[in-house]
Amino acid sequence: CVMMRVPATLLVLGVGFCLLHPFVQAQCQHAGWATHQLRVVEAQAHSAINSTNLPDSFYGVEGGHMLQVGNLVYVVITEFTAPPLWVPSRIALWRAGLDHDGNDFPGPWQRVRTLFTSTGTTLGPDCRSRRASLGSSAALVHNPSTDHYEVFYVGFKSCNDTNFTNRDAQIYRAVSAMPGPAGIETEYTDAGVVLNASGMQPWWEGVAGVDSMAPFPLGQGRGFAAFYGSGGVAKNKAAETQQGQRHYMDVGLATALTPAGPWDRLPATINPVNLSATVPNIEQPMTTRLSDGSFVSFFDALTKQGQGMIGYSWSPDGLHWDPACSQNLDVMHGPSGAAWAWATNSSRTPQGAVELGDGQLLLAFSGYDHILPPHPHMPWIKHPPYYADTHHESMGLVKLAWQ
Repeated sequence: CVMMRVPATLLVLGVGFCLLHPFVQAQCQHAGWATHQLRVVEAQAHSAINSTNLPDSFYGVEGGHMLQVGNLVYVVITEFTAPPLWVPSRIALWRAGLDHDGNDFPGPWQRVRTLFTSTGTTLGPDCRSRRASLGSSAALVHNPSTDHYEVFYVGFKSCNDTNFTNRDAQIYRAVSAMPGPAGIETEYTDAGVVLNASGMQPWWEGVAGVDSMAPFPLGQGRGFAAFYGSGGVAKNKAAETQQGQRHYMDVGLATALTPAGPWDRLPATINPVNLSATVPNIEQPMTTRLSDGSFVSFFDALTKQGQGMIGYSWSPDGLHWDPACSQNLDVMHGPSGAAWAWATNSSRTPQGAVELGDGQLLLAFSGYDHILPPHPHMPWIKHPPYYADTHHESMGLVKLAWQ
């Protein structure tokens, strides 16, 4: 185990790190892993947020975050509203009632409000706008210092001059209009940029900029951590071949004493953080602090999407992550191997998990839809009885139990 220097905020938190070589399959170094392995036990037969309760979503929903407040669950999520794909978008807040005993899935789902809307084009001056696209990363966090809820969300430049349309992203922080639980449903006011290309780590952060960020509390007196994402460094040949891997999409850790920041990236000896022993590139980890004080982080397992997989990794303290303490969960298929009624074989992005009263976890995730004809935006799809719309995503739910 090699100890290394860490940012000042972590010195305050009293944290040390062990350097683990990424992409090495090994036995999990944390003893608690044996009791923190998950399995899918139940899926909702229909998706929760879809074209029936969001008819103008066009491409559907993707990145977001689920948070429990009392007997309600809230999801802040990205909605893609018009062509071109991944550009015109908005950040919206949804809620549903939660059966805390875990007997039923939450519902009914209601759209509370639109929080932010992108400028939405890829041409002219808007190509230089930092808010051309707001997709696809949004996260909710409660700031105990102020008792306000805050939303962290991404803003991209979006240009049509390369295949990588969205680039040079930065993370915005917005604060609810009033404190307390009722404040979560109010309007949110931008409070500045918390992470951008300033201080970027060029060995893995690329043209995408900081494309995602999801803060989570580390526990009393320990401050906050956040996984943040970047990618698109294929033009950097040195980064492509570093440690024998092509750095397409990766994540790193940043820490702060409060959500307001300042946020410090962890050093090169730690970032990028490898969360998976089987998936070399991941996106958008959404991390939950469990009732036993340990942490589970669910992520988009990019090379396993077509198999219906969402990846997850477990940590005893939220700062030490071992790729061997990870698994992939098949969230898109039932025991027979057939896809759930609402979904194709392909999963997409997790919105994170909350603990239920019976000890199970409720996991939200986006996946690609089965649709019935006619589809108003894709009339060329003509094969009954179901059609895979590869660009329309809904949000579904599954329940997880510990092995």
